[in-house]
Amino acid sequence: MTLEQFIEKITRALEKHYGEKYRVRTLTVKKNNGLCLHGVSVFLQDSPNQITPTIYLDEFYEGYKNGISLSATMQEIIRTYEAHTVKEDVSMEFFLNYEKIKGRVVYKLINYQMNEELLKEIPYIPFLDLAVVFYYYMENEVFGAASILIYNVHMEKWKIDLNRLIADAEYNTPRVLGYRLTNMEDILRELLRKNISNRASRKKNNYRQGEEKEEFPVDEMTDNIMDCFTDEQEENPMYVLTNRSNLNGAACILYPNVLKEFAERIESDLYILPSSIHEVILIKAQGMEDADVLRNMVKDVNRTQLAPEEVLSDEVYHYSRKSGKVRLCDHKTSVK
Repeated sequence: MTLEQFIEKITRALEKHYGEKYRVRTLTVKKNNGLCLHGVSVFLQDSPNQITPTIYLDEFYEGYKNGISLSATMQEIIRTYEAHTVKEDVSMEFFLNYEKIKGRVVYKLINYQMNEELLKEIPYIPFLDLAVVFYYYMENEVFGAASILIYNVHMEKWKIDLNRLIADAEYNTPRVLGYRLTNMEDILRELLRKNISNRASRKKNNYRQGEEKEEFPVDEMTDNIMDCFTDEQEENPMYVLTNRSNLNGAACILYPNVLKEFAERIESDLYILPSSIHEVILIKAQGMEDADVLRNMVKDVNRTQLAPEEVLSDEVYHYSRKSGKVRLCDHKTSVK
């Protein structure tokens, strides 16, 4: 069964399951880095303001090809829809008025080359091998955290130009999303501590009468394991820069003075490793002479650890304390 045939079967099955009061719509959604996903949404016929989730069918199709039955796939799709649908009508008319949304217009970074088709449809600013693009960020009890990418058609309806959008986003992004700069060792330590604590809790819950209790001195075990990594970290520690939401946080490198103040604090220029669209890793440039080693590390993470839509770049960047600018490192370790 092809993907198109699979989507058709799922659509017909959803229409039968939900009945005449609902309509089922299929759509193709352009995601980051040229990825296109095939989705399905279910709407109440008499609720024009209903916000409904888009269920992406591509992974379900892969599961079906790997042996999951069509009926089990349908049950999971319905469960996913029921778990994420908004039970109340929410009007999106506010989005037609720029004055109502301008306070939460923010920016993010995406790869330029991998998004050339998308960039024809949205406002952007070129930045090295990347592009600064804009979106509306909202948080409320109904949606949680959600975002709407801003397109050229939005700009036309709002009757604003790119300069206005840039000015608002430059003011809003640090204010709305903030930033967090954390030593990688602290992040690893916290993750390790949580894992050991969870293991201890499971052991405690599964303890049977008469069994000898296994002791889990969580802090001591965490320290012992982290000792294996601290020597290298102390020599050239890594720091993770992201925003408070941990989403699209790589754009924090654009915040005024964030890189400058950190570089001054550690008394070194910086290498910037784009570990994903959500965060970057900062390390001292002093003492790290071979940027190609870092570039190979970034490429390996991009190929093996990230979803395709989360990749930011295969390149490594250099921040100069003297110039206050971020530049691309070339493949001979100097700076472009």
